[in-house]
Amino acid sequence: MTMHERTQRTAIAWLLLAACTPRPASDGEPSPPPSASSAAASVQCADPAPTASPALATSPAPSAEPPTAPYQPPPEATAESTGPAPRRPIGTFDDWVKEYSGLGEPEAEKRPPRLRRAKELALASGRIAFMRSGDVFAMDLATGVEAQLTRKTQRNIAPTFLGDGRRIAFLSNRDGMAWRVFLMNADGTEQRPITGKFSAWYGEPSFAISPDGARVAYVARARAPSDEGLEELHLVEVASGDDQRVGQPATLGECTFSPGGDAIHCVAGEFDAEHLLSVDIATRRVRRLPDAGNHMFSAARSLGDRLLFSASPTGAFCCQRSQLFTTALDGTGIKGLGAFWVAGSMRPEVSPKGSQIAVAWSVREGGFGADYRNEISLLDANGGAERPLTSAFPRPFYSAYEPSWAPDDRHLAFTLSLCPYLGCEPRIRSVVVVDTRDAGAVPAFIAYGGNASWSPVP
Repeated sequence: MTMHERTQRTAIAWLLLAACTPRPASDGEPSPPPSASSAAASVQCADPAPTASPALATSPAPSAEPPTAPYQPPPEATAESTGPAPRRPIGTFDDWVKEYSGLGEPEAEKRPPRLRRAKELALASGRIAFMRSGDVFAMDLATGVEAQLTRKTQRNIAPTFLGDGRRIAFLSNRDGMAWRVFLMNADGTEQRPITGKFSAWYGEPSFAISPDGARVAYVARARAPSDEGLEELHLVEVASGDDQRVGQPATLGECTFSPGGDAIHCVAGEFDAEHLLSVDIATRRVRRLPDAGNHMFSAARSLGDRLLFSASPTGAFCCQRSQLFTTALDGTGIKGLGAFWVAGSMRPEVSPKGSQIAVAWSVREGGFGADYRNEISLLDANGGAERPLTSAFPRPFYSAYEPSWAPDDRHLAFTLSLCPYLGCEPRIRSVVVVDTRDAGAVPAFIAYGGNASWSPVP
């Protein structure tokens, strides 16, 4: 994990503890349909006591946008399930602009578009798992029915569908402050731990699971006193429970499995001195991949018979230039992909059939302390034809991140976050879906929450 990631995770953790859930609709009246201007998203906060959460029904017919656009919970929510009121009302877009106190200039002329409804996507099938307020939920996109899959005792996060679409892996610290990877059926039944307990130096640990669910890789805080500040990569055989450390303790970031599950690719190294490493599952051999003079990396993804990743020659604020690269599986033949680049960081996600690349990128707009711009752009398989997917939402109030592809190679889910005021009170997050074949499409609201994982099975 890089120092930059640690700082971000620590800051995010404090923000989540400070945030609160939205106030319920008054007098039992349904709220307007979810929209960007009415802040359709979810609030992440400290965990309340476990409560039952009713399944969501199909949304009602669209209603007129109220002139003041107050924030309210979705029509299906009840006062009991929405929790305490926020410390301040959401207000309107004009309120956000008026009270902006950052170092930059808000995009006051760019009014947020109204989000579409999920049923307008006309999806005949599909399931999305996501996290909201420390629990895992799933949405059936064909019926619009939401189901709560976990009941928090601490936090249940990072849901990930397995390749068969019938099981979901997730992180939970229900046994105390230590974390374990759990596995459950897609309906939330038969939840069981598949790793021992582990922790991270900062924030939440990370894990990856092979597409067939046979192996789990996780990054844990090194245990030896002499390895303070370092992490260990562990590989677990799910059937036997055998847990082995792979390689030596190091500074580690995100790890991913190859599509065939025969290799793991990780980001390693300190900030501004990163590189990619590859682990052969059969032999446990760890190999450092060439860096071509770059010092900052994203986790690798598979693009055909090559690895795709982003890299920058420096992490320094003055000179970041992240762009896409590919390399052969053995690390040879590294070369740039396309002309798209940003003066910040980027993270690519390849569509299931390899025809498109969604790139989540982040750029600071100004000097130290200035706002970050977090966007998602769409590229073709050659890294060209860049098309922004989220530029219609005014910055710095909105951010977009965590893209997740549908198995149809067409629809893309991501998290749309709203931070209307200094301190993000409240911070509001939504899982939304956009049709990437429609150049002018506005995302559709799916549910409050984030960290979405789309089932690979239609």
